[in-house]
Amino acid sequence: MLEVKNLAVSHKKKIAIKNLNFQVNDGEILGFIGADGAGKSSSLNAIAGVIKFDGEIIYNGFSYKSPKEVQKVKQNIGYMPQGIGLVLYKTLTIKEHLDFFTDIRDIKIDKAFLDYKKHLLSMAGLERFLDRRAGDLSGGMMQKLSLVCTMLHRPKLLILDEPTTGVDPLSRIELWEILKQSAKEFNTISIISTAYMGEASKMDNILLFDEGEIIARGSSKQLIDEIKPFVYDKIETDKKHITISDTTYCLENLENHHQEPTLESLFFVNALKKDRLLPKLQISKSKESIDKNIVVMKATKITKKFGDFYANKDVDCELKSGEILGLLGANGAGKTTFIKMLLGLLPLDGGELELFDKKIKSSEDRNKLKSQIGYVSQHFALYDDMTVKENMMFFASIHKIDAKKSAQLIDSYSKELGFERYLDEMPKSLPLGINQRFSLAVSILHEPKVLFLDEPTSGVDAIARAQFWELLKELKEKRGISILITTHYMSEAEFCDRVVLLKDGQKIADDEVENFYKKFPNANSFEEIFLEYYR
Repeated sequence: MLEVKNLAVSHKKKIAIKNLNFQVNDGEILGFIGADGAGKSSSLNAIAGVIKFDGEIIYNGFSYKSPKEVQKVKQNIGYMPQGIGLVLYKTLTIKEHLDFFTDIRDIKIDKAFLDYKKHLLSMAGLERFLDRRAGDLSGGMMQKLSLVCTMLHRPKLLILDEPTTGVDPLSRIELWEILKQSAKEFNTISIISTAYMGEASKMDNILLFDEGEIIARGSSKQLIDEIKPFVYDKIETDKKHITISDTTYCLENLENHHQEPTLESLFFVNALKKDRLLPKLQISKSKESIDKNIVVMKATKITKKFGDFYANKDVDCELKSGEILGLLGANGAGKTTFIKMLLGLLPLDGGELELFDKKIKSSEDRNKLKSQIGYVSQHFALYDDMTVKENMMFFASIHKIDAKKSAQLIDSYSKELGFERYLDEMPKSLPLGINQRFSLAVSILHEPKVLFLDEPTSGVDAIARAQFWELLKELKEKRGISILITTHYMSEAEFCDRVVLLKDGQKIADDEVENFYKKFPNANSFEEIFLEYYR
């Protein structure tokens, strides 16, 4: 059993966690959910013994009150911090990582261990890539390798901070089978934070964090039942409310049909209870008229090989003007590779590419069109030793925007996108949702006509994701910007005009969302449709 008593964590003068109390029994899976900066990671770091804390943590009768004291039970702990590939070494292959972690954990190599390792690799879909270096893996594959390395020694206390960020739905299901099996067979205690509410519903109990405190606890069903009276179909009202997409949240009674809430609804109801109405984020309308008949991007039989491995093979894809196109697929399906070829970051090994009705045959052709393209990568690609404002000034200078106009744009976007008060902060200190908006602002400084977004919502909380999609709709409607986006949140497919599915580097489906549902009439969500193609 694990018991946490009066846990408190501070970072400089800021209180991250105050008076945290809970207990977890052997074989239980406990979930941490909450907005960015709510205190989840600080709590997990303290339990893992990697940061200083006040209070007491008792694991199987052993009490520890500092990182030094936790050393006596470290061999029982498996800890995976938040962030893509933080426990990995870019120059080591997958096999070398497994050998390294086997060695430092002093694991006995017998048939049981080899079978378990093989099972983990199969679950993660990494068995075909043992000789690939970590630095050459996609973000999702890095996460899965990190998870395998964390679970290799079969820890009795498993602490995972958003382990499935960037991991595809099928792999997430397989991961949960491993976690459930570990809990059942070895009585493993698992404490897991997640941004995927579908995962939270599989946990035995859930703690909802807000501003360093637990504000709700219970099973998924208990938490959802508590907020049912506050969730409605979309409606206009003068009462204090939050409306996102087709849902209205209100603490007062409305004369309207109630909508079935989800765990994500908890975030919006809690925001209302704390009197935190969402700021209206909006994009100013473009002064230029957009040609709606132009084909922004057309890929014909695009192919990319790494040795004998096809990352993309004969992929046909088209992005129309003013369209949001979702590019979905499992980890390693070729999504990021495809985007990198569109951007010219990787050369084509076959096929043809057209951008804005012009065939791309040379780097010179690309350079002429660079000013029309915006890009947000999986890792946001910002400079941590520069403030938000300095980053924006730097990227504006790259696009040859003069200092006066740069200052005007930064002032305008920081207000419109709601990060004005963070301009003098360093990106590393910001919540993911703020970094996400700031990265979007950087990508549209030069007023592009198309945006390529590679998993921009990974690890971002429900409210920040909802606001981000509102911004994307504004960019589409007010500026006619075409958007190609990859995501592992299958619910986000619903916001796209069209979806392309990739599998093993090849296109297996391309259609409007409503047509996917016509093809699979029994599907209750797009995740179910996705799994039909992958199983």
